[in-house]
Amino acid sequence: MKNSFFDTVMFKVVFCIIAVIIIILVVVNTIYSRKSKNNTDESSNNVLEQNILTAEKIEENTNELEIEDLKDKDERTRIQQYCGKFIRYVENKEYDKAYALLYPDFKNNYFPTVDDFAKYAQEKFPSTLITVEYNNIERQGKYYILFTTITTPLNTDYEMEQKFILIENNFNDFQLSFDVKQ
Repeated sequence: MKNSFFDTVMFKVVFCIIAVIIIILVVVNTIYSRKSKNNTDESSNNVLEQNILTAEKIEENTNELEIEDLKDKDERTRIQQYCGKFIRYVENKEYDKAYALLYPDFKNNYFPTVDDFAKYAQEKFPSTLITVEYNNIERQGKYYILFTTITTPLNTDYEMEQKFILIENNFNDFQLSFDVKQ
């Protein structure tokens, strides 16, 4: 009977030790998982921040390169490039970027919101592959008036005479308006 009692007590002690070891392992595993998740979240946040910084840096570098390129250009070429930038945004359906280039009073009068501008652009400009022919340029004080013909090779019947008015504040710092077609 002593053996049986001793065996039962030993079994209970061993069982308790095993249970405590399992509990410790579960707790340690939980703590390690949480730390690992936090480190992963922090790493993800760091990578995201690095990507954001990289995107901002790319945009800044692109702007600097554009400015350096524009410094070597004559007035007419610069104004045509500005107009081309606006047209590329419209062509790529980046209406918010195109809208940001518009002269503030012009926006207020014709396109109070980006959606108003986007609707107009979708109705009046070709949906893809916009071709711009720069016909003439005039300067009136600080204003450049650029006369263009807009076409698309995808629709030979489409042709729109378009007048753009641009103000160059500095290299790659400009605002524009255009002749709104009804």
